[in-house]
Amino acid sequence: MRPQTSHDIGRFDKSFLIHMIKDFFLVLVAVTILEFGLKAALVYYKFKVDGERQAAVVAEDLAENVRAIMRNEGGPVAARTMYPILDRNWDDLGYKVAIEPSDVTIRSIEQGFGFVPEGIPAAWPDGHYREATVRIEAETFCLTCHSEANVGDVLGQVRVRNYLDRDFALWFEEITFSAGLAVGKIVLHSILLFLILRARMEPLLRLRSVVSNLARAFGSLTERAEVRTADEFGALAHDLNLFLDRINRLIDELDHVLRRVVAVNDDIVKLQGDLRGRIDGVVSGTRQLERDAMLRAKREPLLSEEWFDAVRASVAELDTRLAEVGHQPQAGELLENLRAVIGNADAQIKTSEALFEGLAALGDETEALKGAMAEMARMEERLKSIMESGGMLVRRLRPDLVDQNTPSGAR
Repeated sequence: MRPQTSHDIGRFDKSFLIHMIKDFFLVLVAVTILEFGLKAALVYYKFKVDGERQAAVVAEDLAENVRAIMRNEGGPVAARTMYPILDRNWDDLGYKVAIEPSDVTIRSIEQGFGFVPEGIPAAWPDGHYREATVRIEAETFCLTCHSEANVGDVLGQVRVRNYLDRDFALWFEEITFSAGLAVGKIVLHSILLFLILRARMEPLLRLRSVVSNLARAFGSLTERAEVRTADEFGALAHDLNLFLDRINRLIDELDHVLRRVVAVNDDIVKLQGDLRGRIDGVVSGTRQLERDAMLRAKREPLLSEEWFDAVRASVAELDTRLAEVGHQPQAGELLENLRAVIGNADAQIKTSEALFEGLAALGDETEALKGAMAEMARMEERLKSIMESGGMLVRRLRPDLVDQNTPSGAR
């Protein structure tokens, strides 16, 4: 599915109003077509169910008309004039009729009036039909003209056919007129609906304008929708305003948090600079002590273990000689002093070695602390980048905050 672009959204042919008018127009057309279809089905239903009865009613009426003509003294002559009129009248009403005289009527009229009666000849078209037949029997008043007949004889018959095609033709004539009115009604209703919807959708169009301005890049979130109605559109505009107020409060809180983070970062940078200076001083002092100790050790080399072993051996030999010679108080005192000097020298050497080891460990620790400070500086740079991104986001959402927070000389 192709995603919609900004050019597609808001096009006139994609407008909700146009869709509504188009759908309403199509629904009215469908309803009109359905109405005409139902009328056609009703015509067919009446023909199937009631067609024969209607034909019988027409046949009875036509037979009564024939009897009325026969009551006149010049009935056969009048019939020749009236029958074509009756044929046209019933044909206009959608019925085909036929008046068929019997043999006794033909003989009587030919003998009494000198012409052969034809009645209304049957001219039946093809198609589906319902038919009704009524026989006309001779009555007393009929014997004047029908001399060959007796009372009760069949003087002829009336046949009436109701054709389905004729019913549909009448239906078509009716819907032709109705279709013109329906088209006019559909167009009028569509125009009225367009005007009503445009008037009622004015709040929605204003709301769409507000949302469009909010959707633009670097759009201000201070714009608000105007609430003019108390319907769903007014409620939607009110809810949108509440939502924008909430967004602005969140942005204000975010801006406040960023300000606090910036302040903390400034304190961290200041403390970091001071701590870096102190650490650099400690490191340099420690390294200087190490170098001085190394130089002093080179100038005054430490006595080796072999030297101490040799001195101890000499003292032991001297002690043995004194034991052989005998008791010499001065020599014994000198021997004890030599032993004390050797012990002190040995202790001082061990103390110096421990001091050197401590200085080396302290130098390693200060180097590690210096590396930690470098890592802290990198983290401070990352925090600064995050703050800049957050500040840019706030400025994009609320450009007015930039004007409020920027000094007048820097604007």
